[in-house]
Amino acid sequence: MTFFKVKENITAVIAVIIAIFTMSTSFIGTDAEVYLFPRIAAVIISILAASLLLRVLLNRDTEVVMTTSLINWKTLWPSLVIGIIYLICLEVVGFYVSSFVAFFAIVALYGRRHFLDPKRGMFKLGVATLFMIVLFLLFWNLLHVRTPTGFLI
Repeated sequence: MTFFKVKENITAVIAVIIAIFTMSTSFIGTDAEVYLFPRIAAVIISILAASLLLRVLLNRDTEVVMTTSLINWKTLWPSLVIGIIYLICLEVVGFYVSSFVAFFAIVALYGRRHFLDPKRGMFKLGVATLFMIVLFLLFWNLLHVRTPTGFLI
């Protein structure tokens, strides 16, 4: 079966599986008021997964069979390490500080220009700060979600 030898097809199927999982865990046997944010996220994930699967199914004639590995581990490992450190520090340091540091680290690592360039570093720091302000306003003020707190909130 050549369907699973195309990266886009594998991605679409994995996205649909994740969408089904998020929809089932956020809608089945949960309180509507408490699970408002997960439900919104699950619906958005499902819409994106369905559109990706539809795109894959409609573009069957332009498939390119994989000749390389599916995952480029060399570029993925730094983000996995950042994610693990983020999860470890989340309860100790707090959600907002941990998220800021993790987001800034990912932006600095995966940005186009070198992260040691002072001008680009300040820009990335500003983007990370703006991201955290939006995240705070979204979670705390709009959705009234309690985030994990630590010694730095």
